[in-house]
Amino acid sequence: MKSIPFYIVDVFADAPYKGNQLAVFLNASELSTAQMQQMAQEIGFAESAFILAEPTIDQTVDARFFTVEYEVPFAGHPSLGSAYVVQQFLLKNFAPAVKLNLPVGQIPVSFTYKDDKPDYLFMRQVQPVFEPPLSASDLALTLGLPEDAFKAEYPVQVVSTGLPFLIVPLTSLAQIQTIQINPDTLHSYLLRHNLYKTQRTDQVTVALFFFCPETCSPDRQLHTRMLALEKGKVIEDAATGSANGCLLSYLLQHQYLGQGRLDLLVEQGVEIGRNSTIKLQGSKVRNDEFEINVGGQVQMIAKGEWVVP
Repeated sequence: MKSIPFYIVDVFADAPYKGNQLAVFLNASELSTAQMQQMAQEIGFAESAFILAEPTIDQTVDARFFTVEYEVPFAGHPSLGSAYVVQQFLLKNFAPAVKLNLPVGQIPVSFTYKDDKPDYLFMRQVQPVFEPPLSASDLALTLGLPEDAFKAEYPVQVVSTGLPFLIVPLTSLAQIQTIQINPDTLHSYLLRHNLYKTQRTDQVTVALFFFCPETCSPDRQLHTRMLALEKGKVIEDAATGSANGCLLSYLLQHQYLGQGRLDLLVEQGVEIGRNSTIKLQGSKVRNDEFEINVGGQVQMIAKGEWVVP
């Protein structure tokens, strides 16, 4: 009976059982796409990662990421968690960086250290793409929020750094924490604005990423939530590195914090009891060029062997 090793880690977590859960499967080159999808569904995390082969001499690996519904060309916490597992269990050394070859391109992940152990991991995301702004009033009706819940001077806008998210600026913590969306209502909204997978060339359903300047923790600068439609249900993500890269791009593009270079901490996952900390560092180099770095800590949780039928 064939089996492959797998690891479970918590990403964007300053302690175990926080952040976003990730399963990382090694030696996955002989698995079919259907098998990977079934394994991701079986384990049931927001995403699962598959490392196809051993790292090359320059610490590069080929990887694929799956939600429970479909493969994604890029995702944030799987990039950090995969790099951590590759470094700790395949390279077994203090490699300063690991490069992931993904459908969206190559994503470098660099390591910082504290007491000879990996501390923050940072991924450099690809250049952002900004889609035309959408109506705040239409989204307000969808969410059941008053229009003044939105920061009128900033747009509701889809941004992608490999995976698209609708960035939604709200004014208060109370508003962001009370959001509840009916799946059918959200589905209708996504269809109206060409944000559903059947309408898009990337075949990805655009998730909603809310943020506001009020926070639960005084040492964080922004509070965020990610809500997505998957398998007919509205699901919430504990920590979304790809969305936070889009958020950082949005902040820089619209000078939300009034600075050309940003270094800040973001909180996410509070509403579902998976408190997460995401570190954003970046700048707008020129009109069409950004430096987008998203960082977090990774906690080792479990390891084992997965039986492949």
